[in-house]
Amino acid sequence: IMKKIITKIISFAIIISLFTACGKEKVKNNETNEVKENKKVIYTSFYPLQSITKEIVGNKMEVRKLIPNGQEVHHWEPTAQDMKNLSEGSVILVNGLGLESWMDKFKASIKDLNVVEVSKDVNLLKAEEEHEENENHESEEKHHHGEYDPHIWLSLRNMKVIAKNICDQVVKMDKDNETYYRENLAKVQNRLDDLDKKYSEQLQNAKIKSIITSHEAFAYLLKDYGLKQIPIENLTSDSEPNLAKMKEVIELAKNEGIKYVFYEELSENKVEETIAKEIGGEVKMLYTIEGQTEEQAKENKDYFELMEENLKALVEATK
Repeated sequence: IMKKIITKIISFAIIISLFTACGKEKVKNNETNEVKENKKVIYTSFYPLQSITKEIVGNKMEVRKLIPNGQEVHHWEPTAQDMKNLSEGSVILVNGLGLESWMDKFKASIKDLNVVEVSKDVNLLKAEEEHEENENHESEEKHHHGEYDPHIWLSLRNMKVIAKNICDQVVKMDKDNETYYRENLAKVQNRLDDLDKKYSEQLQNAKIKSIITSHEAFAYLLKDYGLKQIPIENLTSDSEPNLAKMKEVIELAKNEGIKYVFYEELSENKVEETIAKEIGGEVKMLYTIEGQTEEQAKENKDYFELMEENLKALVEATK
């Protein structure tokens, strides 16, 4: 009898503890959900904007990016689910300058969508002219892409302006925490200044002043340090270079003693390898940071780390 009573007491105790644990878990989950529900959601069109916005908002808002890992901004197309997701956000931060050509679909579908372009006050560069034989395609391209080169985030100096524009928008959404956001902005801008200084110091004695790039993405970055790009493809990297263009790139490379041909993280590098072979050089990675790869996401590589890696690649290629 005693054994039975003890067994019943133990069983009862276990049931009570399970209920209590479940109760606690439920409260905990409710709290988590509540916090999530109360947090404002900021959408960003692509990875660099998400990376910097996270630095500014800390844990006070949720920052999501629309374009999934492994896809770059030029060729991505939104789905019905993307439109549904976006309607849950308070705002979407976009680069502008024709980069997100798919934005019109969102604007048409979500009437009260607050779209904020982060390129305000950035010193813009006009899109470079292409070759005459591509004239028809080029006029289409310019019309589609806008008058200006949209790759503003690759300049650390531009990113200071972009970060301020992001912070101004965040403060509009949450005035109570303005001091917190402004302090975070100052930290971001100091880091950008430090990295800019590092770039200047390490590239000031560059012997080779031009680099070969997959597409016309690095004008802003290189201009800051007195360097130039020789692009194989146009602004959107969606056309195959013709033989005349490749021949021209090879000639320029030989004349200037260029030994590296840069390719990008989300594209194939067959053309780059062909050119490298012709000039007796090799291919090297230069990040456009247009989209995050699965690998970068796993390693938590942010904008700053990728720009550090770009510096190392540029120093190697210009010495």
